Amino acid sequence: MVGQSILHYKIIKKLGEGGMGVVYLAEDTRLERKVAIKFLPHHISSSSEEAERLKIEAKASASLNHPNIAQIYAIEEAGDEMFIVMEYIDGIEIKDKIKSGLIPFDEVIQIAVQIAAGLEAAHKKGIVHRDIKSSNIMITNDGKVKIMDFGLAKIGKGSQVTKVGTTVGTISYMSPEQSRGDDLDHRSDIWSFGVVLYEMLANRMPFKGDYDQAIIYSILNEDPNSVLKYRQDLPEYIVNVIGKMLQKNIRDRYQNLSELKNDLRNSTDEPVQQKSIAVMYFENMSSEKDSDYFCAGITEDIITDLSKIKGLKVVSRTDVLPYRNKEVNVSQIGDALRVGFILEGSVRKSGNKMRITAQLIDVRSGFHIWAERFDRFVEDIFDLQTEISQRISEALKVSLTDSEKKSLERRPTEDLKAYDFYMRGRDLVYQRGRKNNESAINMFEKAISIDPKFAAAYAGLAEAYSYMYEWYDGDSLWLEKTIEVNQTALSLNPNLVEAKFGIAMVYFYQKRFEESKCELEAIIKKDSQFYPTYLRLGIIAEVSDDINSALKYYQTASKLKPQDEEPWICLDGVLRKIGDIKLSEEAAKKVIEVTARKLELNQDDLIVMSRLAKAYGRFGAIEETHATLKSIFKTAQIDGLVLYYCSCAYGFLGEKNNALVTLRKSFEGGFRGLANWAKTEPAFDCLRENQGFNELIAQSE
Repeated sequence: MVGQSILHYKIIKKLGEGGMGVVYLAEDTRLERKVAIKFLPHHISSSSEEAERLKIEAKASASLNHPNIAQIYAIEEAGDEMFIVMEYIDGIEIKDKIKSGLIPFDEVIQIAVQIAAGLEAAHKKGIVHRDIKSSNIMITNDGKVKIMDFGLAKIGKGSQVTKVGTTVGTISYMSPEQSRGDDLDHRSDIWSFGVVLYEMLANRMPFKGDYDQAIIYSILNEDPNSVLKYRQDLPEYIVNVIGKMLQKNIRDRYQNLSELKNDLRNSTDEPVQQKSIAVMYFENMSSEKDSDYFCAGITEDIITDLSKIKGLKVVSRTDVLPYRNKEVNVSQIGDALRVGFILEGSVRKSGNKMRITAQLIDVRSGFHIWAERFDRFVEDIFDLQTEISQRISEALKVSLTDSEKKSLERRPTEDLKAYDFYMRGRDLVYQRGRKNNESAINMFEKAISIDPKFAAAYAGLAEAYSYMYEWYDGDSLWLEKTIEVNQTALSLNPNLVEAKFGIAMVYFYQKRFEESKCELEAIIKKDSQFYPTYLRLGIIAEVSDDINSALKYYQTASKLKPQDEEPWICLDGVLRKIGDIKLSEEAAKKVIEVTARKLELNQDDLIVMSRLAKAYGRFGAIEETHATLKSIFKTAQIDGLVLYYCSCAYGFLGEKNNALVTLRKSFEGGFRGLANWAKTEPAFDCLRENQGFNELIAQSE
């Protein structure tokens, strides 16, 4: 063939050979350019059905005009030969690049993002590649990725290019559904892409065997080793990305390339970090539903215990709270909370006996890496919580220091009755609402009356007092009680962060901003991950017209808790002030995204719903804003904080009267953060010259 001409193509040299034909470098003498020509096997060109199929596929593939896809120019016939004319790529196959040694992580990500972009373009046109592999992807001399050979593609749902029950592609890269001969969609390409990504990072294949059926068995039944086994310079999150790409159940896999591209880009921002875990609320399996508080207490104490271990990144209670009593896919939770591991469990309590089951799940694979059942007496609860925390650290191979071991073994109280009242109080506080908060105060006071040295109960009581002031009542007497009780808590346990934060909040409410700032900064020195401090420091900076500092604090908060809407709300406001409209809009969109996700889990959370209404209002979405507000106002009693956000929603829509009336109701409903917040709130720019608005601000100060 070399040196010969066919039609107006002069064959220069052979480039390669595969199951679907031989490829040559040729010169298109008519257009004076180099091209790649793939001569197809004779059994295809001699079959009118097969030939017609490839013509249809080539035509569809030729419509793909994307920088990361090798262009198909034509499909030609000459005598008994049939061949495809393609863009000639001067570069190296990924397969050969891998053979030369480990590819730097940043370079792998750059390559992967381009592969994702090319596949996404094909999928949007309804084209599934079906033979993604490292030898079908090339990198040009200037670093551009080109996906080759869409000759096995399936076009939409129309042309059945392969009979059901048969397979195409390359065994080691096949998805489970492709291995079984099932019908395929774009998610099969995502699996094959995951194999390529694994291959680039680990310099080996995830699924291996001595013969085809052994490889297929591995694909269908086995989980690959973590890429971290083969190289240690990778961020943990890329392991989760690969794990999600290689989910055997197609519904648990990435559902589109857009989501995958975002995660690939995010992985470059994350350094090699600690093991990360989310402790889900333990399910109450007891006959008495009154035991819900007990299950919640166990969950939250395990979260607290694990948070003391420096080698672990532990998701906070507020982040897992929306998932309480919800059936949610482990992969979805891991993706939303950005963790590698999830602890699930259940509690069956009867009298003074309890049975607790716990299982630690690897998010990327969906498999348990540790599970156990504990049959104990209720009086063993503290020892059991410590044991579970220690077993988790062992399973994750996190070493405990002597001080961490002592911290885990330290009991909050020696009196189980006091602890029971404390758990009931804490659960009531988290349920929100004035009546629940008042009941919580009663529970904490009972706990303290039984054990006057119960520091955590004092901190819980102080928190309930502060909510009475901020949301429900507004009487300054609550502030005096808050600071007094927090000081008692600190005298019993000087390291109690919640009590320190409580005192900082009292100073904040009293507008003693410098004192509040000092307390908050002291907390950060001890615990740089304590998220609420950054939000409050941001508000203090904003009120003090230190916009640059406010921006930095809010940005830090958004990184610590990207799944929480509060930092995005604050970022939106401060970015608008400095005139960065594009970034402020992105922050506001994050508010909608995060709150909508939370409301899918809990439609009754009025605070989240009111923040969504504000975000809709900020974009001038009149129908969505009013519909959300209508849902909120169906509730008989609405907290002052909820009304504040509703007022913001009206303000953004320019409905001045509704905004002012609702803001006044917010103040009358007990919200005492109004003056600090409303002064800098962009939603109220329409009211700055309004006398009633300014009188209300003065009254609330």
